[in-house]
Amino acid sequence: MFQKEIYNYPIEKVLEALGARKGPGKDMWFSPFREETRASLHVDREKNLWNDFGLGQGGSIIQLVMLTKRCNCKDAEAFVASLAPYTYKQPEPSAPKSEIKAVREIRQEYLTNYLQKRKIPLELARMYCKEVIVRNPQKGMNFTLLGFPNNMGGFALNAPSGFKSTTKAAISTINTEGKMSVTPSTKNVAVFEGFFDFLSWQVMQSSKTPSCDVVVLNSVNNLQKASAYICAHDKIMGFLDNDAAGQKCQSALEGMFPGKVTDMSDLYGKYKDLNEMLQASRGYTADMKLTPSI
Repeated sequence: MFQKEIYNYPIEKVLEALGARKGPGKDMWFSPFREETRASLHVDREKNLWNDFGLGQGGSIIQLVMLTKRCNCKDAEAFVASLAPYTYKQPEPSAPKSEIKAVREIRQEYLTNYLQKRKIPLELARMYCKEVIVRNPQKGMNFTLLGFPNNMGGFALNAPSGFKSTTKAAISTINTEGKMSVTPSTKNVAVFEGFFDFLSWQVMQSSKTPSCDVVVLNSVNNLQKASAYICAHDKIMGFLDNDAAGQKCQSALEGMFPGKVTDMSDLYGKYKDLNEMLQASRGYTADMKLTPSI
């Protein structure tokens, strides 16, 4: 029996195995150490401990066995283990984590084709995203993914296959110069769920850089992490997805900052998100040129 399991073995079963008798009072037993006519040993079943009022001593079930059988700790543990044989299994070792092998400018053809399919100009994508080479030790393979940097030095990762992941769960905050910054540069802020929505908004604005501060949550679960940055702004525009998770996040945003939030999802009402609308829109192509700012 594994040591932790030994100390958690029910104390009442140990007392029974030692020949002790249950007393008339609640959680009271006749002491197994000596003959007595009045039960003086109290047990705490929740903590699995005992206290002998007559002896003025208490402790764990191992100490109980040692005193009763007058044996050492090792023999006491063996006695308890014999009451309920247990084979301890070592926990399965955790799978080795993937690691970033390289970060570089986007150049793989299948990623540039992916951007073109989603109508994101390569020049815009290269301004905000990177090509990230990730090593998967379980498969013994390298994967080349589209990575969007976050404030913790990690990446929100995306692949044409639909694969999504993150190297560190964090938000991304961007100022009006198109630079990552935790310091607000305007009084307004736009909140996006993912980086493709942010890039799509820039395409629709025909601009490389945003007209106000931007928060990309990278996951709706990161809303609380963005609260301090969002709070520093007077006007908040929510570009969250038109699905259950996105609208729940929008409601949470409005609850956190009452009177300051505008729900922008009506702009793409029949689409799931901004990028889906962009892909369906005529007049927007991945070949269009964007100005530095609007």
